[in-house]
Amino acid sequence: MTNSANIQKMNDTYLTILNSYGDIVELDFQFDVPSIIDELKSIDKWIDGPNNKKGLTLTGNVNDLELTKRNDCSINDNLKKCPSLLDFFKLWNSLAKCHAVNMNSGSFFRLHRDAYKTAQQMRIFIPLNKTELHEYAFIYDKNIVELKAGRAYMLNTKKQHGSFAMVDDIYHILMGIYINPHNFRVVTDLLTNCTDH
Repeated sequence: MTNSANIQKMNDTYLTILNSYGDIVELDFQFDVPSIIDELKSIDKWIDGPNNKKGLTLTGNVNDLELTKRNDCSINDNLKKCPSLLDFFKLWNSLAKCHAVNMNSGSFFRLHRDAYKTAQQMRIFIPLNKTELHEYAFIYDKNIVELKAGRAYMLNTKKQHGSFAMVDDIYHILMGIYINPHNFRVVTDLLTNCTDH
């Protein structure tokens, strides 16, 4: 077996282990939400997206919301203007495309699946504010899931998911993180109620 095949097999094993923790796993990290939202609002590089959404790239090209890039993306100037997010981003050593999203009343993400094929990624989702059901609905595998504002979640986005906004000024962060030994360890260190043996 080639070195590349060995790495792929190891990363597939990590993915299997990560998926065994559950489809939506809360991570033990609390964010300073008011500071993050103020920092995001101060940036003028927001890009209009479909369905009344706006996106702000945090890795890679600041002018490109494309999510299917297969190579590592470095922290960009937009993220550098958000010091309240930087500590969390610096935990990981291999980032895919990451961005902030602003949703207003009527904004939505259609139900979809994220397929990464051979470039296995995990998705970290950070709903920053307005997560109560009268404000925002996150649908996962045909169910509405209540999420806590200011918490990070590891999501299995190979299952159908989407969301709908009923109020204005909703902000959240979507991170694509490549699976490798370092990033696997970061996740396991952030799991709640987990003892290392």
